[in-house]
Amino acid sequence: MNLNNLFATLDSQIPIAALEVLAPEEATIIQWLTSQAQEKLECPTYFWNLGVSTLEQCQIASDGGLVFKPVPEYKRPLQVDPLIFIFQYIESFTGNGVFILGDVHPFVGKNSQQLSWEILTRVKNLYHRLKPTDKRIIFLGQNIQLHESLVRLIPFAEVPLPTVEQIQEHLDSYLQYLGESATQQQVKFTVSLTAAEREFLARAALGLTLEEISDFLRLTVKERLSRNSITIDATVTQEAVAYKTRLLSQMGIELGKPATIPFGGLDLLREWLNRRRRLFTQEARLLHLPQPKGVLLAGPPGTGKSHSAKNIANILNLPLLQLDIASLLGSLVGESESNVRRALKTAQAIAPCVLFIDEVEKALSGQGDTSGVSQRILGTLLTFMSECESGVFIVATCNDPSALPTEFKRKGRFDEAFFVDLPTVPERAQILSIHLQRFGIAVEDEYLEAIAANTAKFSGAELETLAAEAALLAFDEGRPQQVTLGDLESCRKTITPLAVQDAAAVERMRDWAKTARAASSAIADKPTQSLKTAKFRNLN
Repeated sequence: MNLNNLFATLDSQIPIAALEVLAPEEATIIQWLTSQAQEKLECPTYFWNLGVSTLEQCQIASDGGLVFKPVPEYKRPLQVDPLIFIFQYIESFTGNGVFILGDVHPFVGKNSQQLSWEILTRVKNLYHRLKPTDKRIIFLGQNIQLHESLVRLIPFAEVPLPTVEQIQEHLDSYLQYLGESATQQQVKFTVSLTAAEREFLARAALGLTLEEISDFLRLTVKERLSRNSITIDATVTQEAVAYKTRLLSQMGIELGKPATIPFGGLDLLREWLNRRRRLFTQEARLLHLPQPKGVLLAGPPGTGKSHSAKNIANILNLPLLQLDIASLLGSLVGESESNVRRALKTAQAIAPCVLFIDEVEKALSGQGDTSGVSQRILGTLLTFMSECESGVFIVATCNDPSALPTEFKRKGRFDEAFFVDLPTVPERAQILSIHLQRFGIAVEDEYLEAIAANTAKFSGAELETLAAEAALLAFDEGRPQQVTLGDLESCRKTITPLAVQDAAAVERMRDWAKTARAASSAIADKPTQSLKTAKFRNLN
C-alpha cells in the first residue's frame, strides 16, 4: 500500500492499516493523519499508546499546530489491561473516528518476544467487526513486522524520507517561521543563501527527517545568536553535514570522508569505473540508462580493497556512506534486519551515493549463528540490491569469498566481481612512491624499481609499513626526509609478508579469482635486482 492511498484504503471497508514511521517524525505524521481524516473521511482522530494514561483527541490548532485533548469518557478500570481495554473501547464506541494506536505492533509482531495471543486474536476479531462501521484503526510505529496471521489482513505503508524538493520547501517555510519568531523578540534575522546554496543545504540534509531538520535549524539559530543578530549563510551546510553524521552514526552508517591518498595500480578497475561515472548524471537518467549496482572486491588482506572503496567515491564523484552491519545487530528477534533495512532506506534517500560494506563475509557467513540472523540480513540485502534503482552503488569488500553465500556473489547481484591480487612490480613501485611522498620523500624511479622487485608477495599495507619504517629510521638517525635505498632494504628484511605466512590462503583466493575479473593487468614479476648501494646514499 502506498502512503497516498492510505485513506482510500480505510474508506474501502478495510478497517485496520499499519504505518511505519521513524520516531522523530511521529508528531508530524499524526498531524497529517488528523487533517487527512477530517478532509477525506470527515471524522475525528484519536491517539493512544501505553505511555499516555488516557485516550486523546487530536486537533489542529488555529496556528496549524497539533493539540492533544483527553477524552473524558475514556475511563479504564485499574485492574484491566490497558491494551485490551482500548480494543474493547473502540469496539463499543458509538461514533465514528480514526484511532491511531502507537507502538502496538510488538504485541502482534512476527517472532516478537512480546507477542500476545490474546491481543492477536482481538485484533483479528476487530478487523472483521469494524468493517461495516465508520471506525478505523492505524497502527503507528517503527520497525513494524506483523504476525503471519495479520499480514494478509492489515495493509502496510511506510513514510519515506523526504526528497530534495520536500526538504527545500521545508527549509524555506521553517526559516521564514524562525525569522518571524526572531522579529517578535526584536532579534535581527538574516538569511543569506543563494538559490544554489539552498539546494546544497537541502542535499546535505538528505537522509534526515523533516523534524530532525527543524531541530538542526533551531539549534543553529541558538548557537548563532550574538548581539541580537542571527545570520544563516552558506557555512550552515557544513554544520548540517556534521549534524547528520552524528545522527547517522547512531544507525550504523558513517558518512565517509573523501580519500586523500590515491590508490596505486588497479588499472582495470579504474578503467571500468571511469566508463560508468557518467551513468549517475541527470543526462543518463533522462535516457533511462540502467544505474550501476556495485562491485565486489575480493582479495588477500592488505591489498587495498578498503582504500580503493573510498577512492571509488572520488572517481564516481558521489558521497560515501559506510555501513557497519556489526553495529546494527540487536538483541531482539527481528531487530537486526529491521536496523539494516532502515539503514539501507536512508542510503536510498541520499542516493546517488556509494555504500561501502567492509569485510562483508563476517556479517553474512552465518558461522556460529544459530538464530538465523545472518540469513535474514542476507535476504534484506539481496532484496535491496535487486529492487533499488535510485543509484546506490554498493562496494563490498571480502577477504574470503568462500565464506560468502553463493546467492550473494553470483553473477547479477553485482555489476562485477574484481579480484584484487598482491601488487605487481610496477604497482609496488607506485604504491611505495605514494606513501614516501606523504612524508615529503622523493626517491628516484630506478631505486623504487629496485626495491619493488625485491618485495615480491608484499601487500599494499605492507608496502605502506615499509615506507613508514624507512622514514622513521632516517628521522631517528638525524636524516629527516632523506631515505636511502639501504634504509628501505634494512626495513624490508624485518617484514614477513602475510602471503608468506599464510601462502595456502592466498592460493585459495587465486583459485576463486578464476571466476572473477582481475583488477590489475597481469605483469610477471621481474627477477630480483641487485640492491648493492651505499647504505646512506641520499636519494633526494
